[in-house]
Order: sequence, then C-alpha cells, then structure tokens
Amino acid sequence: MMVIRTFEGEDMQDVLRKVKKELGTEAVILGSQTRKRTGASRESVVVTAGLPGIDPPWLGKTPKGDPASSSDEETRQLREEVATLRATVLKFEKEWGDGAREKKREDVRSVGFLTEGADEEAIAGPKEEMDVASGLLERAGVRGDAREDLLKALRSVSYSPAEFQDPERTGSLLQYLVARQIRVSGSFLDRSPKKGALVILLAGPTGVGKTTTIAKLAAGFTLKHAKKVRLINLDTYRIGALEQLRIYGDLMGLPVDVAGTPDRFLEILGAGSVSPEDVILVDTAGMSSRETGKLRPFIDGALSQSHLDVNVSLVLAASAKTDDLGDALERFMPLSLRSLILTKLDETTCLGSVYPFLSRAPVPVSYVTTGQRVPDDIEVAHPGKLSQWILGGFR
Repeated sequence: MMVIRTFEGEDMQDVLRKVKKELGTEAVILGSQTRKRTGASRESVVVTAGLPGIDPPWLGKTPKGDPASSSDEETRQLREEVATLRATVLKFEKEWGDGAREKKREDVRSVGFLTEGADEEAIAGPKEEMDVASGLLERAGVRGDAREDLLKALRSVSYSPAEFQDPERTGSLLQYLVARQIRVSGSFLDRSPKKGALVILLAGPTGVGKTTTIAKLAAGFTLKHAKKVRLINLDTYRIGALEQLRIYGDLMGLPVDVAGTPDRFLEILGAGSVSPEDVILVDTAGMSSRETGKLRPFIDGALSQSHLDVNVSLVLAASAKTDDLGDALERFMPLSLRSLILTKLDETTCLGSVYPFLSRAPVPVSYVTTGQRVPDDIEVAHPGKLSQWILGGFR
C-alpha cells in the first residue's frame, strides 16, 4: 500500500518541485496528465505521486545540506501520511467495492504492473543511464529475464535520469523493487487457535536442514511464546535423524513421537490427543523430487481432520541453483504447500540467484535460517531484509 497524493502545477517542473517539497525525494511518480483549467488559456499538469508502503532504505534520511528535522515535525508528518493513507483506502473501498485493497496490493506487487502500457524502449532508457543499475545487479548475481524486468521497472519509478548515476540511490530503488516481488506469510503463529491444533510439516530434499529448523522453531515457540509443542518424526529410514530429534526434544523437555505409517500419524494427532492451542512440528525424510508421493498419504490424512490446521512447508537451501529450486518447488507443490522456508543463507556469498525463484514462487516465504545456532539463527521472513541480502550479500 502506498501514501498517494495528487499535485497540480503550471508545468512539469513546477509539479515536481511541489512533489519534492511535500513527499521528499523518495516519492515515486505513478502517473501524469494535462488538464484544462477553467478560465485559463493554458493547460495545467497533474501528477499522481506516492510513497512506497515498504520503505526504501533512504527513507527518513536528511538530504545533504538540509537542516535536520525535529522529532516533533517528523511525528506530525507521519500522522498526516497515516491520515492520508486511511482516506485513500476508504475512497478505494467506496468507489471500487469490497476487496479493493487486496486487488491493488496484488497489482502493485507485480513489476509488470509498474511497466504496463509503457513503451519498452522508453522504459529501458538509454543504455548509459542504466550502467550503474546493471552493474549492481550483475555483482549481485541477478541475471537474465529477472535482471531485464528490474531495469525496466527501475526506469518506470524514477523521473530524473541523473538518479541512475547515483549508486546509493539506484541501489535503494532496486531494493524496493525486489522487495515488492517477494511474498512473505509471517509467523506460523499468526493465526486463530479456533482453526484447531497447528500441525507444521516440513518437507524437502536431503541435506537442506529440516531437523535443525524443526529444533529452532520448537525452541522459539516454547521459550519465546510459551506454546505447548510436540515433535513427530516420519523419517524411519535414518536412525540418526530420529536420534537427533530426540536429543533436541530431551534438551527442551518436549515429547517426541515416531509415526511410520499414516494410521499411526493420525492416531497421534487424534482429536482426544491434541488441543487447539497445541503446536505439532513434523520432521520428514529427505527425499528427491521424484519421491514426494510417499508423503501424500500422511498429509491427506491430516488434512481430512477438521480439528487440525495443517501447514506444509517446503524447506530449501539458499545455496541451490535457481533451476534446482524451481524444480523442487514444482515437484513438491502437489503436497498442498502453504509456504517456503529458506535455509543456509550464511553458506552462500551470493543470493542473487534466489531472486528469480522467489519472484515467481506461487507460495510465500515464512522463515529464513542464518546459521546453525539453536534457536537463534532463524527469523520470520521480511521482504525488505531479503532484498538487502539479495542485492548486497548476506551479512
């Protein structure tokens, strides 16, 4: 969602001065038109400008040479922006009907929306203008169609060619555009207990860190949120996996069950055995993309129980190639996936190859893991932070 305002002036230079004075240099131009003024011989220029809902990193910085604003003035401006945003949302709902907010959110999410209807050559701009942006994306490892789409979108959200020569400004705009393309779902706990006991089943290829991620989630839910957590292991093929989960369970004082069959799985999850406040974390065997059918009976059985809220999450390593990530997602999708967990961000120096995958993924990212420490190295996915890591490297 954006803070959107309309400005009118004698010419484009006049309007841009008003935009800069009112919204600052971080404003983006959403559209412009000319309008015949009553009683005037000349037409006026009308520009619609907005502030992004996901604040670019430069937002709030005092421009060089300008005096620093007082905290009272910043608070006043923030209140005005919130009031304007509320009025805009109410106007959208009144004019466009129910669901307008969700529809516009989805529109703005798409880079294609930013460039729709514009001349592609004009959007791309002269090659020399885009050299700084191209270099930033190349160093980040963002290549191919994803890179070209970002360059087109970058041209569409900026109104000053000189901005493309400023690496800091260009990098901030690219971070904003990348963040707009990454969907996140928030914490698993952001839900109503009325849906039933929360069952979180982690699936994924071998070696992506499912068991360690289970331990991190269990520790966080137990220590930070005081949740009643249970652990279930479906990996009966590897003794080491079961022992590892049991060690984590013993350290945290959590029960660990083993379910080798779908019937045993449903028995453990029976209505008389769990309460709506319970959180059940399910570890599964690492498997190739072609073996996903083995989990289908377990998941179908759990989904059939009205007292359970089942969240199947695909765990993938950030160090994997873009094509491998896409292939895994395609093959695991039939398991009723609801989210992704991206692991091992600390084990790769270049996250640029992850962006094309995340920008096209039909399910959102819920968590990312950033190391081996339990429970510290895990956090709820945030598009702004992911975009910074993708373009600047993980730090």
